[in-house]
Amino acid sequence: MRYVVFDIETTGLDTNNDSIIEIGAVKVENGSIVETFEELINPGFPIPYFITQINGIDDAVVENAPYPGVVLTKFKTFIKDIDFIIGHNAKRFDYPFLESEFRRNGIRFEGVECKDTIWETKKRFRSLPGYSLAKLCAHFGIVNQTAHRALSDVMATYELYEKLKQY
Repeated sequence: MRYVVFDIETTGLDTNNDSIIEIGAVKVENGSIVETFEELINPGFPIPYFITQINGIDDAVVENAPYPGVVLTKFKTFIKDIDFIIGHNAKRFDYPFLESEFRRNGIRFEGVECKDTIWETKKRFRSLPGYSLAKLCAHFGIVNQTAHRALSDVMATYELYEKLKQY
């Protein structure tokens, strides 16, 4: 089984008006990470201050980063020939945002099955006090080194999914 765990950081919550500013992902084969993807993206407009307060990404950080179309093309190649893609809150946020960003940049995106660790956790553990990535990391003893940065959240989500497969 081959899948990709992914996470994005964005300039806001609106899939029509905000943009992706970071994509992190790992490709997993038979439970082991075989490849990593990490790219900052220059959205072409100023990053709101409140976003910088959350993830530490500001205009200076993305100043020399490639624009969305370049990174999305690389990411499309990265996820080619996988069985599914998975992320934390991916079905409600990350995946729709990704689809919107592909569409906005004129890149054909055939789509791929999307799974979500929130849903996967709720299926197995119906009475946890919360399902945020931070709460699930605490519950399962997972360390998220730099929360709200794409690759760090990806690594935590990967560990979470691998633990969930045991139940």
